Amino acid sequence: MKTTATLETYFAMIEGIRYENENGGAYAYVQLLAYNREVLRLLRPIKSAERHVEAIEGINWLFNEYLAVKFTHRQKVIFENKLEDLKEIFKAIRFSLREIDKREQRGERRVHAQAA
Repeated sequence: MKTTATLETYFAMIEGIRYENENGGAYAYVQLLAYNREVLRLLRPIKSAERHVEAIEGINWLFNEYLAVKFTHRQKVIFENKLEDLKEIFKAIRFSLREIDKREQRGERRVHAQAA
């Protein structure tokens, strides 16, 4: 599934973002928001991912709010905590996508068995 491969690419990119980078913490926030936007675009058509989409949107909302304030140690802690939350969400999405693939494969086997 092409969508799954693309999602995995974005998951890896998000998990690779570091708050401590040469461009500063605000850049990490913007980077995460941009990658999450692409993940959300890919997940929208998948009905079983609606709950995960809402959770990611909540994290994006929080990050968007903190972009307007001065960056302190607090923003670093928030970033790291929410990144861990995202990793858990990604695990759940991976599980959901595997279940969808299994159901599709079982359906294909039934069609082939009926045709034979």
